[in-house]
Amino acid sequence: MGMRKYAIGAALVGLTFAGMGNGPAMAKPGRRPQPSGNMNLAFHGAEYATVSSQATVIDVEGLGQLIGDSQGNLSGSETFTAVNPESQAENVCSGPVTGTITPPSGGFGSDGGSFTASLAYAPAAGAGAYCIPATTTLLCNRTLAHENLAGELDAGVYHCVVTGVTASGGADTINAASMRVRIGITRGANAPNS
Repeated sequence: MGMRKYAIGAALVGLTFAGMGNGPAMAKPGRRPQPSGNMNLAFHGAEYATVSSQATVIDVEGLGQLIGDSQGNLSGSETFTAVNPESQAENVCSGPVTGTITPPSGGFGSDGGSFTASLAYAPAAGAGAYCIPATTTLLCNRTLAHENLAGELDAGVYHCVVTGVTASGGADTINAASMRVRIGITRGANAPNS
């Protein structure tokens, strides 16, 4: 009887270890996911501008898609609605956008511990009066999908606020902005969360 109990116990242990091979694959040491570089852009807020020599508030709501590389270079396109709530006039603006993401210069929790970024927008031909070409500067923090990707700037999700806007060309200007921006990696064949 004792020998039979031992045989049954050994068989159960063997089945347990054999079943472990059917579970999730263990990560191989040294291997880490690679970011895809495909990033979504979303932003909303208000711009305080001078359009045709008139002080104008422009409510902005927009989306875009960017390609990023691990050094933080961005390129893509964006589309946004620009609405003057006073006159109830609206423009739908689209065009290319380029930019950069720069890693923090200071330690976590310090004044220099946040990412900075810039996005330069150029309106497509025939765009409306509220589609003002401009370079926007951002202050961001980042949620990282995989800790091993900390040095790759096309990985993770950036949550940003606008810290400055400079209109480029023409008499119309953007004098100030109050806006939130999100730049985030999308799922894909090489995304860290796929």
